[in-house]
Amino acid sequence: MVTAVCTGGDPPPYSQSISWLDACQKTIAADGGLTLLKALGRKADLWVGDGDSLPGPLEDWAEWYSDAWRLDRMKDDSDTEAAVRAALDGGADEVWLLGGAGGRMDHWLSNLRLAAQQPRLTRWLTSHEQAWNIGPGAELAVDEGLVSVFPLGPGPWHIASQGFRWPLGGVDFQRWHSLSNEAGPGSRLTVGEGRFLVLRPLGGSP
Repeated sequence: MVTAVCTGGDPPPYSQSISWLDACQKTIAADGGLTLLKALGRKADLWVGDGDSLPGPLEDWAEWYSDAWRLDRMKDDSDTEAAVRAALDGGADEVWLLGGAGGRMDHWLSNLRLAAQQPRLTRWLTSHEQAWNIGPGAELAVDEGLVSVFPLGPGPWHIASQGFRWPLGGVDFQRWHSLSNEAGPGSRLTVGEGRFLVLRPLGGSP
């Protein structure tokens, strides 16, 4: 089962958001992420949050969610982390994150760390890009265009590329990354060790 988690920050484009939501079997809103669902005319199966980024009281939004898990504002984790945990506890094999970039950098960094720690958070759609969280043994076909590859979590890291302008096999990911590489026809990535975040600007997708 694939579960979508909609969170705050700058919203992703509506057309891509609808396409992602249609491909998921369950939808969870992390606090202010409920505003994205309302804008799309979609209802969350579950709302998770403390209400600090939701315009108005939660009760005013009752028609946009089926169930709610209200969190204490005095907590260590973010609403997004709690929503991802709820998705996994609810049986998700994969979690796709919508939003979570732009606005506050601390939340963006928190979401990046969450991706590094949670391999089942496999895809991420922001206002300007889409990302794939891939680990050992994964193969990813990549359409032509710009692509950046960053190591996630602890190493060692090794990833092989086919069709890239600058091959990745020799990159020392202990100290570097691949920024604004170029994928040609038939490009692929194959992960040997470690986890990687593969980012593409919106407009082209693997």
